[in-house]
Amino acid sequence: MQDTASPLQTTDVRLTLPGAEGPVEILRGIDVAIRAGERLAVTGRSGSGKSSLLAVCAGLEPVTAGSIRLLGEELSGKSEDGLARLRRGRVGIVFQSFHLLPNMTALENVAIALETAGTATGREAREAARAGLERVGLSHRTGHYPGQMSGGEQQRVAVARAAVVKPAIVFADEPTGNLDAGAGDSVRDLLFDLAIKDGAALFLVTHEPVLAAACDRQIVLADGVVVDEIIR
Repeated sequence: MQDTASPLQTTDVRLTLPGAEGPVEILRGIDVAIRAGERLAVTGRSGSGKSSLLAVCAGLEPVTAGSIRLLGEELSGKSEDGLARLRRGRVGIVFQSFHLLPNMTALENVAIALETAGTATGREAREAARAGLERVGLSHRTGHYPGQMSGGEQQRVAVARAAVVKPAIVFADEPTGNLDAGAGDSVRDLLFDLAIKDGAALFLVTHEPVLAAACDRQIVLADGVVVDEIIR
Protein backbone atom coordinates (compact mmCIF):
# COMPACT_ATOMS: atom_id res chain seq x y z
CA MET A 1 0.00 0.00 0.00
CA GLN A 2 1.32 3.44 -0.91
CA ASP A 3 1.72 6.00 1.87
CA THR A 4 -0.05 9.11 0.62
CA ALA A 5 1.66 11.23 3.29
CA SER A 6 5.08 10.38 1.88
CA PRO A 7 6.47 12.96 -0.59
CA LEU A 8 8.47 10.18 -2.24
CA GLN A 9 7.94 6.45 -2.42
CA THR A 10 9.57 3.94 -4.77
CA THR A 11 8.81 0.29 -5.39
CA ASP A 12 11.25 -2.12 -7.07
CA VAL A 13 12.95 0.65 -9.05
CA ARG A 14 15.31 -0.61 -11.74
CA LEU A 15 17.55 1.26 -14.16
CA THR A 16 19.45 -0.44 -16.96
CA LEU A 17 21.65 1.52 -19.36
CA PRO A 18 23.53 0.41 -22.47
CA GLY A 19 27.24 -0.28 -22.06
CA ALA A 20 30.15 -1.13 -24.32
CA GLU A 21 29.81 -4.82 -23.47
CA GLY A 22 26.04 -4.92 -23.15
CA PRO A 23 23.35 -3.62 -20.77
CA VAL A 24 24.51 -2.39 -17.35
CA GLU A 25 22.22 -2.66 -14.34
CA ILE A 26 22.59 0.60 -12.43
CA LEU A 27 19.68 0.16 -9.99
CA ARG A 28 18.46 -3.34 -9.18
CA GLY A 29 15.23 -3.13 -7.23
CA ILE A 30 15.17 -0.13 -4.88
CA ASP A 31 12.39 0.43 -2.34
CA VAL A 32 12.63 3.71 -0.46
CA ALA A 33 10.25 6.19 1.13
CA ILE A 34 10.77 9.52 2.83
CA ARG A 35 8.50 11.39 5.23
CA ALA A 36 7.74 15.11 5.28
CA GLY A 37 10.50 16.90 7.19
CA GLU A 38 12.77 13.84 7.19
CA ARG A 39 16.46 14.15 6.32
CA LEU A 40 17.51 11.05 4.38
CA ALA A 41 21.15 10.45 3.43
CA VAL A 42 21.92 8.15 0.51
CA THR A 43 25.49 6.88 0.70
CA GLY A 44 27.76 4.32 -0.94
CA ARG A 45 30.96 4.08 -2.91
CA SER A 46 31.41 5.73 -6.28
CA GLY A 47 29.39 3.80 -8.86
CA SER A 48 26.95 2.38 -6.32
CA GLY A 49 23.99 4.15 -7.94
CA LYS A 50 23.48 7.10 -5.56
CA SER A 51 23.20 9.88 -8.12
CA SER A 52 21.22 7.66 -10.49
CA LEU A 53 18.69 7.00 -7.73
CA LEU A 54 18.32 10.74 -7.12
CA ALA A 55 17.93 11.40 -10.85
CA VAL A 56 15.10 8.91 -11.31
CA CYS A 57 13.36 9.92 -8.07
CA ALA A 58 13.40 13.58 -9.12
CA GLY A 59 12.09 12.70 -12.57
CA LEU A 60 15.29 13.75 -14.30
CA GLU A 61 15.79 10.32 -15.84
CA PRO A 62 13.25 7.58 -16.64
CA VAL A 63 13.39 4.23 -14.90
CA THR A 64 13.53 0.92 -16.74
CA ALA A 65 11.02 -0.72 -14.40
CA GLY A 66 9.31 -0.15 -11.07
CA SER A 67 7.21 2.61 -9.58
CA ILE A 68 8.11 6.09 -8.35
CA ARG A 69 5.46 8.24 -6.71
CA LEU A 70 6.60 11.83 -6.24
CA LEU A 71 4.21 14.09 -4.33
CA GLY A 72 1.48 11.51 -4.82
CA GLU A 73 1.89 11.22 -8.60
CA GLU A 74 3.31 8.29 -10.56
CA LEU A 75 6.25 9.41 -12.70
CA SER A 76 6.10 6.61 -15.27
CA GLY A 77 4.38 7.72 -18.46
CA LYS A 78 4.69 11.43 -17.79
CA SER A 79 6.11 13.60 -20.56
CA GLU A 80 9.03 15.98 -19.99
CA ASP A 81 6.51 18.82 -19.76
CA GLY A 82 4.42 16.86 -17.30
CA LEU A 83 7.43 16.14 -15.11
CA ALA A 84 8.44 19.80 -15.21
CA ARG A 85 4.94 20.86 -14.17
CA LEU A 86 5.00 18.40 -11.27
CA ARG A 87 8.37 19.69 -10.02
CA ARG A 88 7.56 23.37 -10.57
CA GLY A 89 7.14 25.14 -7.26
CA ARG A 90 7.04 21.86 -5.31
CA VAL A 91 10.46 20.28 -5.77
CA GLY A 92 13.87 21.85 -5.12
CA ILE A 93 17.06 20.45 -6.62
CA VAL A 94 20.61 21.37 -5.54
CA PHE A 95 23.49 20.07 -7.65
CA GLN A 96 27.17 19.68 -6.78
CA SER A 97 28.11 22.02 -9.63
CA PHE A 98 25.58 24.71 -8.63
CA HIS A 99 23.87 25.05 -12.07
CA LEU A 100 23.38 28.81 -11.74
CA LEU A 101 22.70 30.84 -14.87
CA PRO A 102 26.00 32.68 -15.50
CA ASN A 103 24.42 35.72 -17.17
CA MET A 104 22.07 36.38 -14.24
CA THR A 105 22.81 37.97 -10.88
CA ALA A 106 22.26 36.10 -7.63
CA LEU A 107 18.96 37.93 -7.21
CA GLU A 108 17.83 37.01 -10.71
CA ASN A 109 18.89 33.36 -10.29
CA VAL A 110 16.63 33.05 -7.25
CA ALA A 111 13.76 35.14 -8.62
CA ILE A 112 13.53 33.06 -11.79
CA ALA A 113 12.55 30.02 -9.71
CA LEU A 114 9.44 31.86 -8.53
CA GLU A 115 8.67 33.20 -11.98
CA THR A 116 9.00 29.75 -13.54
CA ALA A 117 6.76 28.29 -10.85
CA GLY A 118 4.22 31.03 -11.51
CA THR A 119 3.97 31.93 -7.83
CA ALA A 120 5.39 35.45 -8.16
CA THR A 121 6.60 37.78 -10.89
CA GLY A 122 8.31 41.14 -11.23
CA ARG A 123 8.79 43.13 -8.07
CA GLU A 124 7.15 40.49 -5.87
CA ALA A 125 9.54 37.81 -7.12
CA ARG A 126 12.55 40.09 -6.61
CA GLU A 127 11.48 40.93 -3.05
CA ALA A 128 11.03 37.25 -2.21
CA ALA A 129 14.41 36.46 -3.81
CA ARG A 130 16.04 39.21 -1.78
CA ALA A 131 14.57 37.72 1.41
CA GLY A 132 15.79 34.27 0.31
CA LEU A 133 19.33 35.52 -0.18
CA GLU A 134 19.23 37.27 3.18
CA ARG A 135 18.21 33.96 4.75
CA VAL A 136 21.39 32.34 3.40
CA GLY A 137 23.58 35.28 4.41
CA LEU A 138 24.04 36.77 0.93
CA SER A 139 22.14 40.04 1.08
CA HIS A 140 25.41 41.76 0.10
CA ARG A 141 25.71 39.65 -3.07
CA THR A 142 22.34 40.28 -4.74
CA GLY A 143 23.86 42.09 -7.71
CA HIS A 144 26.82 39.77 -8.22
CA TYR A 145 27.08 37.21 -11.01
CA PRO A 146 28.11 33.58 -10.34
CA GLY A 147 31.60 34.21 -11.71
CA GLN A 148 32.07 36.91 -9.09
CA MET A 149 31.27 34.61 -6.17
CA SER A 150 33.11 31.80 -4.39
CA GLY A 151 31.96 28.20 -4.67
CA GLY A 152 30.38 28.34 -1.23
CA GLU A 153 28.50 31.50 -2.12
CA GLN A 154 27.26 30.01 -5.38
CA GLN A 155 25.99 26.94 -3.55
CA ARG A 156 24.18 29.13 -1.04
CA VAL A 157 22.49 30.91 -3.96
CA ALA A 158 21.49 27.47 -5.28
CA VAL A 159 20.01 26.58 -1.88
CA ALA A 160 18.14 29.89 -1.78
CA ARG A 161 16.78 29.18 -5.26
CA ALA A 162 15.58 25.74 -4.14
CA ALA A 163 14.06 27.08 -0.90
CA VAL A 164 12.31 30.17 -2.17
CA VAL A 165 9.44 28.21 -3.75
CA LYS A 166 8.70 26.49 -0.40
CA PRO A 167 9.16 22.97 -1.81
CA ALA A 168 7.73 19.81 -0.31
CA ILE A 169 10.95 17.93 -1.07
CA VAL A 170 14.53 18.94 -1.85
CA PHE A 171 16.94 16.69 -3.73
CA ALA A 172 20.61 17.52 -3.10
CA ASP A 173 23.34 15.69 -5.02
CA GLU A 174 26.73 15.99 -3.27
CA PRO A 175 25.92 19.62 -2.34
CA THR A 176 29.13 20.03 -0.32
CA GLY A 177 31.38 18.01 -2.61
CA ASN A 178 33.09 21.02 -4.22
CA LEU A 179 33.35 23.11 -1.05
CA ASP A 180 35.87 23.56 1.73
CA ALA A 181 34.93 22.52 5.27
CA GLY A 182 33.59 25.89 6.38
CA ALA A 183 31.47 26.46 3.30
CA GLY A 184 30.28 22.86 3.42
CA ASP A 185 29.09 23.24 7.01
CA SER A 186 27.19 26.39 6.06
CA VAL A 187 25.41 24.68 3.15
CA ARG A 188 24.59 21.67 5.35
CA ASP A 189 23.00 23.93 7.97
CA LEU A 190 20.95 25.71 5.30
CA LEU A 191 19.63 22.46 3.87
CA PHE A 192 18.78 21.07 7.29
CA ASP A 193 16.97 24.33 8.07
CA LEU A 194 14.60 23.59 5.20
CA ALA A 195 13.63 20.30 6.80
CA ILE A 196 13.45 21.56 10.38
CA LYS A 197 11.74 24.94 9.86
CA ASP A 198 9.93 24.53 6.53
CA GLY A 199 9.01 20.86 6.80
CA ALA A 200 10.57 19.90 3.48
CA ALA A 201 11.77 16.34 3.01
CA LEU A 202 15.51 16.26 2.24
CA PHE A 203 16.88 13.55 -0.07
CA LEU A 204 20.64 13.98 0.28
CA VAL A 205 23.24 12.09 -1.73
CA THR A 206 26.65 12.34 -0.07
CA HIS A 207 29.96 10.55 0.34
CA GLU A 208 30.76 12.44 3.56
CA PRO A 209 30.24 10.29 6.70
CA VAL A 210 29.82 13.28 9.03
CA LEU A 211 27.08 14.77 6.88
CA ALA A 212 25.31 11.44 6.55
CA ALA A 213 25.50 10.88 10.31
CA ALA A 214 23.73 14.19 10.93
CA CYS A 215 20.65 13.00 8.99
CA ASP A 216 17.65 11.27 10.53
CA ARG A 217 18.14 8.16 8.43
CA GLN A 218 20.78 6.74 6.10
CA ILE A 219 20.56 4.12 3.39
CA VAL A 220 23.70 2.56 1.95
CA LEU A 221 23.86 1.43 -1.68
CA ALA A 222 26.23 -1.07 -3.26
CA ASP A 223 25.97 -2.31 -6.83
CA GLY A 224 22.54 -0.78 -7.26
CA VAL A 225 20.84 -2.28 -4.20
CA VAL A 226 20.25 -1.11 -0.63
CA VAL A 227 22.61 -3.07 1.61
CA ASP A 228 22.07 -1.25 4.91
CA GLU A 229 19.76 1.21 6.63
CA ILE A 230 20.67 3.25 9.69
CA ILE A 231 18.03 5.08 11.73
CA ARG A 232 19.19 7.66 14.23
